[in-house]
Amino acid sequence: MTRNMISKASVATGNPLLSLTDKQKMFVDGLLRGQTQTIAARSAGYSDPSIAANRLLKMSKIHEGLAYLQRKYEKSSQMTRKKVMDGLLEAIDMAKLQAEPATMVNGWREIGRMCGYYAAEKRVIDINITARRAVDQLETLSDAELLEMIDKDSDMIEGEFAEVFAGAQ
Repeated sequence: MTRNMISKASVATGNPLLSLTDKQKMFVDGLLRGQTQTIAARSAGYSDPSIAANRLLKMSKIHEGLAYLQRKYEKSSQMTRKKVMDGLLEAIDMAKLQAEPATMVNGWREIGRMCGYYAAEKRVIDINITARRAVDQLETLSDAELLEMIDKDSDMIEGEFAEVFAGAQ
């Protein structure tokens, strides 16, 4: 089968794994079993696992294969995010009854990850045209000129800001 025929079969069947090589399939399988990306690449037989893992993780077909297998496993086990969340909440309640605060914290930490609370916050800085001109002028000044300007009037630079939260967009 040619690469083009494999790609068409992958699209026709909805199975992105058909477009992966055997090594790539083994890499995806390793990731799904909880291996780190480097260990998964080493297990798949790549000679330089860290470089191979970085290269593989940039490929969309690898991500498609991972998502396909995750959906397949979820369906076969009838697992959902809600079931996982309910199980964690139940375990937290049991840890509370047994007075195990470390176990409770670990449970809450996992729930926080699932909810995305540890994702990086996005900060947006919007500079209007007038401010852009002022910034351009300031960038042309030498350090000595800037220090002299600050010494003359410390209240000279004004500005406004608005904090934007990721959920508010």
